[in-house]
Amino acid sequence: MLLLLAFTVDAITLEAMEPGPKPPSPPRILEAAHAPRTARIMRQVALAYDPQMTPAARDQDLLTKVRRCKSLLGLGRLVELRYQTLNLRSLVGEVSWEDLHRRRWPDGEPVGVTLSVPVWVPAGAQKIKTYCGFEKKWQTVAAGPARPCGYIWHVARMAAINDKAHYRADRLQFEINSKFAPLVGLLLEYIFREGYYDVSRRVPLLVVRGGEDTFAAHNGSGPVTAECLSFPDHDGASLAATVSLCHFQNLAAMYHGRHAPGSNHRLGLALDLNDFNYHVPGVVDGTPNAISPSARQYNRDAMHKLDARNMPSWVYRAAKWLGCRLPMEWNYEGYQTDWEHVDVGTSKTGVSGQ
Repeated sequence: MLLLLAFTVDAITLEAMEPGPKPPSPPRILEAAHAPRTARIMRQVALAYDPQMTPAARDQDLLTKVRRCKSLLGLGRLVELRYQTLNLRSLVGEVSWEDLHRRRWPDGEPVGVTLSVPVWVPAGAQKIKTYCGFEKKWQTVAAGPARPCGYIWHVARMAAINDKAHYRADRLQFEINSKFAPLVGLLLEYIFREGYYDVSRRVPLLVVRGGEDTFAAHNGSGPVTAECLSFPDHDGASLAATVSLCHFQNLAAMYHGRHAPGSNHRLGLALDLNDFNYHVPGVVDGTPNAISPSARQYNRDAMHKLDARNMPSWVYRAAKWLGCRLPMEWNYEGYQTDWEHVDVGTSKTGVSGQ
């Protein structure tokens, strides 16, 4: 009887210690053979996946890895990356990612790399190739032939976007500055790992834009539809949203953008997290549009609950831990704020955090 009891206790203990599903492979760069230093740093700061890891332990793990990563990169403030990158080129003509991504650092490593990161993807998501180029109009990139620069995920139904229990683990690819890549990998894997331990904290990173001049999906997809939210006003705090069905001529009409000459995107030193274009008739302040003057945008957790593609407040907190400049710390134009954008800061405004 005692032997049976001991066996039962051992079985219960082993079950309690049983790890969850196998963690995904960590963030990696596709050019590892040509950027061994960057690849080595990313291996050295990989996040931990322990079976019973608490929220506090996960936060501490990220903070420890961020400090180690900055030490390995020889960084103080992130804005130093901007200065280092600008110093690689003569200040003649317009700054272009198409120019910079092909250049090399003094140690021979490429400036531009393609980062592959784990992400949570809603059921029914469709993988879409993306393209970029030094063009004045996104329509030119969409028409091709343009240079492939990664892929994103398209999800048409709001119900699928908010149904976190049926998300699956997958990956996303985009271009980024190789000196920024290890820190970006930490941030995006931290976002993924929160959902690994807590289903309610799964954030669907469907579109991540890193280094581009002009970006677009291909316009050969034909007509598409997608659901988004429409609010009763453009600048108020009301969360009384209704679901609108949006019609687009093609996927490029939703997934596109062009960055200004001074943008950190052109240096590979910025991130747009779930940047969509719901500028269609009948939709008011369609979330999660990048540029918004609405007071409701400051209620990040409520916005995330309405449409899971909106970044919740803890994502911005983690970006702050890296030292990134956050949306609420700068204005895009007037009082409109670029809510999906984080970057390393500029020489004019400085950068938050260390």
